[in-house]
Amino acid sequence: MTLTFGARTAALFAAVLALGACAGRAAPVTAPEPVAAEPPVDPLRPPVRPDKRYVVVDVRQNELRFMDGPRVLWRAPVGTGTGFRLSTPGQRWQFTTPTGTRYVQFKQLNPAWIRPDWWYHENRLPVPPPESPARKEEGGLGAAAVYLGDEIAIHGTDKPELLGKRVSHGCIRLSNANALRLFHDVQVGTPVVIEGEAEVLGEQPDSVARFTRRTPSRGPRVYRNPLDRLATTALLARLDRELASANDSAWTLTASSLLERGLKDDAPALRGVLARAGQAQGEARRHEYAAFLADAFSRGALRTVVSLDRIAPEARERAVADIVEATMALYHGPPEHASAPWPTHRVPVSMLGPSGQAGWRALQAAEAAYRGRIGLAAGAR
Repeated sequence: MTLTFGARTAALFAAVLALGACAGRAAPVTAPEPVAAEPPVDPLRPPVRPDKRYVVVDVRQNELRFMDGPRVLWRAPVGTGTGFRLSTPGQRWQFTTPTGTRYVQFKQLNPAWIRPDWWYHENRLPVPPPESPARKEEGGLGAAAVYLGDEIAIHGTDKPELLGKRVSHGCIRLSNANALRLFHDVQVGTPVVIEGEAEVLGEQPDSVARFTRRTPSRGPRVYRNPLDRLATTALLARLDRELASANDSAWTLTASSLLERGLKDDAPALRGVLARAGQAQGEARRHEYAAFLADAFSRGALRTVVSLDRIAPEARERAVADIVEATMALYHGPPEHASAPWPTHRVPVSMLGPSGQAGWRALQAAEAAYRGRIGLAAGAR
C-alpha cells in the first residue's frame, strides 16, 4: 500500500467545512496544473507512518479499517461514491470518493447537513438561496461525522442496508454505531488513507438517484444512543461484561454513552471509564479502549485530569499510560515539534488547584516514560 499525503489546509472556521460536507465534488479541471516544488513536511500533515495508528478506506472493497501499525483493530463496510455525474445548465457534480491521504480536520456528534444544490436537482425541487435555513437538516449525517476537508466526511447513515456498495455522493458512509466508534478512535490530525481505483462513470440515471438519495426527513432525526436510557451504574456493569466478552465491538456503544455523560456533568461515569483502563480482554481491544480515553482527554482535558485525581493510584497509572500512548500513536509528526499533542500541554499545571495535581503529575511521568522508550531527550517538546 502506498501512503501519500495531499489534504489541503483546513478552512479557518470548522463550521464552514461542516456546512459543505458531502456537497458533491466539482467536475475535474482539464487544464494541467503547474508543477510545484516539493513542499517541506508539515508536522500537521506528515507522511503516514505505518507503525502508528491511522484509518484506511478501501473504495474497491468498500471497507474501512482502523489500523494500529500492521494490525487491523476493526473493520466495517462503508458506502462510497457512485462514480456517476449529475449535470445541469451551468453546474456539474462528480459523485466519486477521492483517493489519497487526508487528515481529520474536526469531528462532530449529531451533525447537521446543509443540503447542496444537487439534492434539489435530484429531487426535482426548486433550489433555495445558499443561505436559506430550509437547506439545514438536523441529524442529516447520522450519529457522528469525521470531516476530512474538500467537502468529504466519514459519517453515519439512515440507510445501513446500502453499506458495502457504491451509493454515496462522495462522502464515506458508516453505520451509526461505527460512526460513533470512529469518532472516539480518531483525533484531529489522524491520517485517513483512501485507496483503490474508483471508476468514473457517465451521467447519473434517475433510477440511481432514487436508489442513493437520502430519505426525506420529517423534522429533526438526531441520533440517540440506545443505551443512554440506562443508569450510570448499570452502564458500568455492562461495560465490565462487554470488555471481558468475546464480542469485539459491543463495548463501544456502552463506552460512548458513558464518555458523553461523563464529559458533561456525570463524574462517576468518567471516573468509571478511566478506572477500567487496561482491563479489556485482548490486545486489540485494549489498544482501542486507550483511543477512547485519549478522546476523553482531548475533548475534556481539565475534567479528565480532575477525574484521574480521584481514582485509585493503580488505575490512574494505567489510564495515563493509555492516554499518552494512544494520543501520540495517532500523531504522525515529529514528537519534538511544538505542535506535538503532549497531553500536559493541554492543561498547564498552573490551571489546577489542589484537585488534579496527582493526575497531572501522573501524566507528566507517563510522558517521560514514553519519551524514554522512543529515545527522545527528556526536555524535548
